[in-house]
Amino acid sequence: MSITSPIPVLRGDKGTELRRDGDELSLRRPDDVVRIPLAAIARVRAERRDLAVELTAPAGAEPTVYRIKDVSAAAATVFADAVNAALPERAEGEETVDGSTLVVTRSLTSGDEDEGEEEEARGWATGAVRTAYAVAVVVAALAVVVGVLDKNWGRGIATLLLGELGVGATFLACTGLGSVWEEWYLPRYGITVDGQQVYRNGTTTNAYMDTNGVTRYVSGSSKDGTVPRVAYHPRKPQIAVVCNGRSGMGVGGLIVFLFFAGIAALIDYGTVLLALPAFGG
Repeated sequence: MSITSPIPVLRGDKGTELRRDGDELSLRRPDDVVRIPLAAIARVRAERRDLAVELTAPAGAEPTVYRIKDVSAAAATVFADAVNAALPERAEGEETVDGSTLVVTRSLTSGDEDEGEEEEARGWATGAVRTAYAVAVVVAALAVVVGVLDKNWGRGIATLLLGELGVGATFLACTGLGSVWEEWYLPRYGITVDGQQVYRNGTTTNAYMDTNGVTRYVSGSSKDGTVPRVAYHPRKPQIAVVCNGRSGMGVGGLIVFLFFAGIAALIDYGTVLLALPAFGG
């Protein structure tokens, strides 16, 4: 009895993956999955650490080529030989079809809607930024009023500087505590899946797939440098964190940001005390 060696799965750069799935090849990229029937393939070429899947094309037409780069050279050779051997035989004189018309591409993201979800994913962080800008404007206006009413621009400038410092400290405390909460909550009450590091928009990030089959992205890295595990919110899968084990920011992070929150409260209280005399307080 002979044992047939399985066709290897090729994993390339930027999170790409190519495998044989029955009578077709499946090319998975960060944002989509391309299904290429064997009947649409003219030949597969191993080019050192690259592999090219050339589709059939009518005479005189430029064939479509799908490439996966930075793969194992040995695996690429085995893959190419195995797929070429499995390609269907074509009768002599048979009209060659345009293989690209047989290819099916399924998007893993939802276009403009996904951009909106990414905005929503920032949730409390986005709200905190907008609130911080609004409060900073209010503090600037308050400083002007204090200077005019008190006829003492020194007090007005002091109110401005102390108040803006308070805005910054409060923002840091709120966003930090929000991150600590998500890092604690999501691994325990969310859905945890294996992620994959991919290259997207000029930087390396982590891709993960939710239960609806949509690929989403979250920044961060695992502490031990292994495959990142991502935990996301079951009802809002665009909200996610990279799991860092029990350590993470943990209690230490909570203590640090509670300390910042206390400092921010004192600065904000000092700003109020500084401004009150201008209003007769």
